[in-house]
Amino acid sequence: MLHDMTETVAQGNGRATSTPRVGDVIRQLRHQRGLSLRALAKQSGLSQSFLGAVERGRSDIAVGRLAQVAAVLGHDVASLLGYSLRQTTPVLVQPEEHVKVERGEGTELRAFRIPGTNLEFMVATFGPRAQFADAVTHAGLDVMYVAEGELVLVVDGVDYLVRAGECAVWPSSHAHAVRNDADEPARAIGFTTETVY
Repeated sequence: MLHDMTETVAQGNGRATSTPRVGDVIRQLRHQRGLSLRALAKQSGLSQSFLGAVERGRSDIAVGRLAQVAAVLGHDVASLLGYSLRQTTPVLVQPEEHVKVERGEGTELRAFRIPGTNLEFMVATFGPRAQFADAVTHAGLDVMYVAEGELVLVVDGVDYLVRAGECAVWPSSHAHAVRNDADEPARAIGFTTETVY
C-alpha cells in the first residue's frame, strides 16, 4: 500500500509528532544502563552540565558530540536521533521549508534542514559554465554526489573533477567551492553534517 506522505504528517501543525527529543533518548538509555549523568560525562569526555542541559532540552548537541555519547551508550547516532530507535513514520520536509541560497549566477542551491538533527541536505544545479561566487568554510563534513553532468570541486585551491555517479567527501573546514566547466548543465545532491543555511 502506498502512503501519501502529506496525509501521514498532516496531524497537528502538519509536522510529524512522533520524533522523540534526543535528550529524552539519551536519558532513557543512560538509565537503562545504570549510568549517572556524571559517569556519562566522564566516559564521553563532555561536561556534566552540558549533558544535563541536552537531556532537559535546553541545549542542542552537534553530531560529533552526539557520536561520543552514542559510543558510551552502545548505539549509533541515528538511534539517538530517534530514526532507528523510535521513529515510526518518515518526516516530510515541506517545500516552503526549503531554503533557496544565492551562490552565483547560473547556480541554484536549495537546502533542507533534517528535523531533529544538525544535518542539512542540499540540491544544487549549475548551468553551463556556472560556478559558486566564492569559496566557503564551515564546521562538519560535506558529501557531494553528482547526479548529472560533471562538476569541478575546488578544495583549498585544488581542482577535483567529479563525474556523474561519483561522490566526493571532504572536511568542511577547508575552503571549498564548485563550478561547472562544461557546456552542459549539471546537478549535484549532498549533505553537510552541520547546518549551514
